[in-house]
Amino acid sequence: MAVKIPGADAATQATAPAADSAYQLNLLYTGEAWSNVSGGLKRGSVYLYNADGRLSVDTERAFGWTGGQFVIEGFYQSYNSLNNTFVGATEEQSPIDAACCAIARLYQLYYEQVLGPTNIRAGIYDLETEFSNLKPMAVFLSKNLTWNAALDQSGTASRQGTIGPGNYPYTPLAFRIRQTLSPEWSVQAVIANGAADDPNRPQNNGVFFSSKYGAMMIGEVDYTPNRNTKLMAGLWELTAKLPTNDMFNPDGTARYTYGDTGGYFGGTTRLYSGGGRRGLDGFFTVGVASGKSTDINKSLNAGLVFTGPISARPADKLGFSFNVNANPASFRHAVALEAGVKLDRYEPSFELTYRARIFDWLTVQPDVQYIVRPSYDPTVRNDLVIGLHFEIGQLFNL
Repeated sequence: MAVKIPGADAATQATAPAADSAYQLNLLYTGEAWSNVSGGLKRGSVYLYNADGRLSVDTERAFGWTGGQFVIEGFYQSYNSLNNTFVGATEEQSPIDAACCAIARLYQLYYEQVLGPTNIRAGIYDLETEFSNLKPMAVFLSKNLTWNAALDQSGTASRQGTIGPGNYPYTPLAFRIRQTLSPEWSVQAVIANGAADDPNRPQNNGVFFSSKYGAMMIGEVDYTPNRNTKLMAGLWELTAKLPTNDMFNPDGTARYTYGDTGGYFGGTTRLYSGGGRRGLDGFFTVGVASGKSTDINKSLNAGLVFTGPISARPADKLGFSFNVNANPASFRHAVALEAGVKLDRYEPSFELTYRARIFDWLTVQPDVQYIVRPSYDPTVRNDLVIGLHFEIGQLFNL
């Protein structure tokens, strides 16, 4: 399996040596040059990068233990932030925008075992690589498309000061089980610690347990009648203790509530087949969340991805997506009380991207994003962001 940086797909990875091995090392450098051309917080440019290393062990080849895989993966993330410095939207425009600081992290450390129709994974891993995940979404860079935003923001609104709910760059300790019911139907569920790390020390590595941050639980049903079609539906619950948006104690402090819940559904299918790998895929996802403690309680994204738009380059991908995030009335009320700002309910955004594998070891991807009313603020000009994303990678059989 290749290194998985949110936003990257299989075309990222270099070709492995011909012979398979029990031990595989994947090294990947991801760089991005971004410019906020207009709107948002201010105009300006920034360079982001991520250096990632992943070692996977096939236990059958290594030890004769059938159906097992051990994975350890870590990364170093640059300190710059496009969104926090220039754009100011509800979600980052880049999958490698860590938002806070330069960090070196243990990203994933898990063991996976296949037992007939049952697949079990235990350890530290990124939940967004398996849940609320549709393959065509992987080409896009906006974090609105790496996961549905209503789930991504659960427990993470800025006024809460928590780290969750179990995705890049803060990955939790988790236990996941997937059961194949038939060639078309499968179900999966995961339970993970609700805050992957100490929110007061985001640069620290470790497993952070606290009754205050509880647990994250997700259950999903998938229907995949063929390789290009998938329907999914899921429910989730975060049992953390969270401050409400607009409910206060007599002393003026925020009143807390336990639990945040939500759900999602979505699907993808091939709309046009051009032969071989070439074709046009469409997708959509819808996410909802309770509106007590979040700044996104509804999200919708949809898009089209054309694989092989140029017949001579059948692996290239051209993608266009639309996303809209919606906030609850409680959040708008809270901002009006605290800052005297009247927010709009919706933040739409658009992305146009083209992904091309130039060599086995090099992939480049120009990208354009347009964000309407960043962070719902009608007084902030719409953002036009352009960027160039590239990946240099090599997969080694050891």
